[in-house]
Amino acid sequence: MLTMTLPPAPEMYRALEARNAEYDGVFFTAVRTTGIFCRPSCSAKTPKRSNVEFYPSARDALGAGYRPCKRCQPLELPGQPPPWLQPVLVRIDRDPLRRWTDADLRESGVDPVRVRRWFQTHHGMTFHAYQRARRVGQALGQIRLGDRPGRTAYDHGFESESGFREAFKRLFGKPPGESITHDPLVINRILTPLGPMVAGAIDDGVCFLEFGDRRMLELQVKRLTKYVDRDVVLGEHRWLDGSTSGRFRTARHAATTMRRRH
Repeated sequence: MLTMTLPPAPEMYRALEARNAEYDGVFFTAVRTTGIFCRPSCSAKTPKRSNVEFYPSARDALGAGYRPCKRCQPLELPGQPPPWLQPVLVRIDRDPLRRWTDADLRESGVDPVRVRRWFQTHHGMTFHAYQRARRVGQALGQIRLGDRPGRTAYDHGFESESGFREAFKRLFGKPPGESITHDPLVINRILTPLGPMVAGAIDDGVCFLEFGDRRMLELQVKRLTKYVDRDVVLGEHRWLDGSTSGRFRTARHAATTMRRRH
């Protein structure tokens, strides 16, 4: 079982004053005068030190009789898609091969600029690049099952085989015909109590786990792909599946340990 150890109280109060999101999930702040507990990054007015209590988990704060803040919502995972975006993501999951345009987003009542900014912030790519990466990743899976690249390209929303090959090579460094000799490195974004993380897995297990806000993230992924000699695919994997017993919890525990060490 993971032991929850709090940082020193002066350090936590400084983080609270600075609204430092790096400490989100490391501790929770409870305010005696309001009966509410918050994340360290909450935008509410900073309470006096004499009115503050610190707890290692939301459960501990709830057990002490405090209510969750409605502004920072400490019971929600940081990085969770906002309500205005969730209907779009649900529709993408239902039909992942569809090519969504800005006009489609507008018809759904969503601003394309707002969508693009959210994907840039949380996935490091535009919404359209995200769609393309998903389609190419699924296409790779079909090629590994024996489909011809030409047929696969049309089945996955590309207008031509050459367009599919160009997109595939740009993403994975190889044309599709050369990428069937070994299993890919599957990259996906997972949510943890400490914030969004980028995780990577191969058939042997999870081989990459890093916070999504690290500046060197892209370079780390490139080094990893060279080390494991795998093509990169954005998609789902059994080791990254939150419903797989034990595996996802292990990743989240590792995330907590990593953040504390930083």
